[in-house]
Amino acid sequence: MAGWDPLGRAFALFWCGFVCGGSCGTVEFLPSFLIASGPEVNVFLVGENTSTFKLGVETVAATDDLLQSNCVERNRTDNWRLTSSVDEFNLLMVNVQLTLDRPLILCENVSGEARCCSEPLCILETLRVTACLNGNVSATLFVQAIIYVNSTFQGMINENNQQIPKQKYHPLGPCPCNLTAKACDVGCCCDKECTPDMIELFNSHCIPGVFGGNVSQPFDQLCSVQTVPRSLDWFPFLCVQSSLENSPYLGLFFEGNTVDVAEELSFGMATSTTVNIPVGYHQGDPIVRREDELFTIPQKSLNGQCLKNAPVAYLKDFEAWCVSPLTAEACTDIIGVGESIQNGQGTMMLPAVTYQNATDLSSFIPATTSASEFPFIKQQNVSTSLGLVNVSEPKVVKGMCENMILQADYVFYWNGSTISNITLRVTLGNISLDSSATVTQRFSVTFIHSRSEHHTQVTRSGNPGYLVGRPVLAALERGKNLQQVPLRIWRPVGNGLCSSAKTTSLLFGEDATSGCLLRLGIDDFENCTALRSTVYENLLNLVPADYVAQRGNSNFTDLSEWVSLFKASFKDFPEGRFYGFCAGVPAAMNIQFLTAVVGAVEGVPQWVILGVEVSFSTVSWHISCGGGDSAACKNSSLLQSFAIRTSVQFIQIPAQREPPLTSFQLTYTEYDCARNDVCWPDLAYPLTRRYTGEAYSQSIAQGMLLVFIFLVTAVLGGPWNKVRKAWNDATF
Repeated sequence: MAGWDPLGRAFALFWCGFVCGGSCGTVEFLPSFLIASGPEVNVFLVGENTSTFKLGVETVAATDDLLQSNCVERNRTDNWRLTSSVDEFNLLMVNVQLTLDRPLILCENVSGEARCCSEPLCILETLRVTACLNGNVSATLFVQAIIYVNSTFQGMINENNQQIPKQKYHPLGPCPCNLTAKACDVGCCCDKECTPDMIELFNSHCIPGVFGGNVSQPFDQLCSVQTVPRSLDWFPFLCVQSSLENSPYLGLFFEGNTVDVAEELSFGMATSTTVNIPVGYHQGDPIVRREDELFTIPQKSLNGQCLKNAPVAYLKDFEAWCVSPLTAEACTDIIGVGESIQNGQGTMMLPAVTYQNATDLSSFIPATTSASEFPFIKQQNVSTSLGLVNVSEPKVVKGMCENMILQADYVFYWNGSTISNITLRVTLGNISLDSSATVTQRFSVTFIHSRSEHHTQVTRSGNPGYLVGRPVLAALERGKNLQQVPLRIWRPVGNGLCSSAKTTSLLFGEDATSGCLLRLGIDDFENCTALRSTVYENLLNLVPADYVAQRGNSNFTDLSEWVSLFKASFKDFPEGRFYGFCAGVPAAMNIQFLTAVVGAVEGVPQWVILGVEVSFSTVSWHISCGGGDSAACKNSSLLQSFAIRTSVQFIQIPAQREPPLTSFQLTYTEYDCARNDVCWPDLAYPLTRRYTGEAYSQSIAQGMLLVFIFLVTAVLGGPWNKVRKAWNDATF
C-alpha cells in the first residue's frame, strides 16, 4: 500500500466502530486524498450499507473541475484496475484497491514492449474514485500518482556493464568548495549539483586553486613553470618535462592509503559472522566459551562505564571494578561463573571454582560509619575476613541479598597456544538492599605459565625489563627469602575521605598524584606529635616494602636483583604554644623512581629501576576558627577537612654516560654536526662506507655522473661564456 500506513486502518476502525457506533448515515473514503508512489493503493470506504454503493475511477485532466459531482459508473482508465471487498472484521467497511495494470520498464532496456516507459518518471496523473448510490455521488477519493521506474523495477542487472577502474589514490575532498548539500554553490565549477546551464553563468569566475577543486598544481621542477627572468643558467638541463597528471602532488585532502580493486568482483550478500572454534590461541585473541559465544567478564570502557559483555583476550591480564545500583536484578546476576571454556584445541574445560564469604563489606559498599571515629581507613588482613562457604544460588530473602557475587578472580594456566587449567575464586556476601544505593563488584583475569602452576603464584611485570603500565614489584625481607608486597597509592571514591578511600596499584612508568581528606576536630590538635605520627605511619602503609625489583622478573631468592627502598625518616617538631595549630605535618609523600633503558629484546626497550626514594613534604595545619565564627574552637564535634596527598614520579637517566667532548670538539664547533645546521663532514656521505641505502659501487657511479653533469653545465652555461668573453676581450 502506498501513501497510507496501518495507522490509518486503525483510525478508520476507531472512527467507524466507536464514533459512529455502526450507524453512520453517510459514507466516506479514509483517507479522502493521498499521493501514491507505488503500483498499489489501498483505502477504506466506511459507513452504512457500503456494499450497495457502486465504485468507479477515471483520470482527471489538468483542466477538469475537481469539484464536479458526476458519478463514475465504470473504470475509465487504461492503466489502473479497481477492485473492492467487504472487510471480514467490520461489515460496515469496504477495502478499495487500485492496482497499476502496466509494466514499469524503460524502453531502452527491453525490446518489443509496446507499453514501456519512455522516461524514468513514468506515471504522473490524477485519479478520481467515486462511490455512488442511485446516481448520486456519496463520497469522492482523489489519488495523485507520481511513480518512477527505478522505484518499482525488478529484474537482472548486467554487472559486466559496470567498469570499476583501479584507483591510484583516493582524495578525501575532490571538490572542497562544495559546501551546500543538494544545492549548487555559486563559483564552484566542480560542484556536481550544478547543471551545465548554471555553470555557464559563472564559468569565468570559478574559484581557483586547491579550494576550487584543482588539486593538480604545477610543481617547481616543471620546465613550463620556470620563467625566463628568474630561471638559472643550468635549469634547462635539470628541469622535468611532464604533464600535470603525472604530478607527485596529490592534494591537501589526500587520504594516504591506496586501494586496489580485485580483478573478480563479487556482489553477493554477506553472511552473518559466527565465532569459530579456535585452533590454538594467539596473544590478543578472544577466548571462546562455546561455538557461537565468547567468554566475557564485566570490564570498564573508555568512558568509565562498565560493559557487562566485554570479551577476555588471551594473555591479557586486567583488573576491573564496576559500580552498579544495588537492586534485586543485580543481586541474582551470576555473571557466567563456572561455565565451560574452550582450551584452544576444541576441548571444553570447566574452571575449578572456590567460593569464599566476605564478612567485611567495606571494600564493596560505601562505608556507613562516621568519619570522626577514625580518620584513616583501617588496615585489615583480607585472609581473616574470608571464609569458605557452601555456595547456593544468589537470591533475595526479606530485603536481604544472599550469596551475591562481589568478586571473581580468574587464573588461566597456559602453555604455548592452549589453556591447561583454569581456577576461579568467587567472593560472596550478604548485603541488605536498603543498606546502600550502590555496590562495587571486582573482577580480575591473570595468565600464568603452566610451569608455575604448582609453585607459589608470583606476579611478573615484564621479561626481563619492566612493561609500562604493569605494577612495580616490591618485597619485604623474610630471612633469606623475600615476600612480595604491593605498592599502592590513594584512589579516593565516594566522599573523598581517607576513612573510606580505596587504594590502587602503583604502575611502572605512569606518574600519578592522588590524595584524600582528613576530617579533624579541635581535640586532634592537642597532641601534635601523635597527629604527625598518625599521618606518617598511614602514608608509609602504602609502601610497606624494603626492596623494589630492578626488573620485571627479578628472582625473589637473589637479593642482588633488587634495590633498597630508601624512606626518609620522620623528624618531630617541638610542641608549639598555639591553640589548634600543628606545624611540620608530613602531609605529602613523594615517591621517586630512577629508571633507565639498558638494551632491547627484539626491538623492545628494556626498562629497569636503578633506585627508589620516599620523601615527605611538611605543612602546617590549624583549625580555622577566627573572626566572628569561633564555634570550631569550642565544639569538638565540628570537623574540618585537611588534605594529604601522594605523588609518584619516574625519572629517566642515561644507562651509560656519554663520552666527554674532546678539546678539538670544544674548540672547532663548526665541525660538530650536532650543533650546526650545515654538517661539512657529511657532505660526501653518499660516497662513504657508512651509507647503506645502495651498493657502494652504485653510489660511486652516481657520484661520478653528477660530477660529469656539473662539468658539462659549467662549460655550456652562462658562467663559462662570461669567462670566455672576458678572456677574449683581454687578449684581443
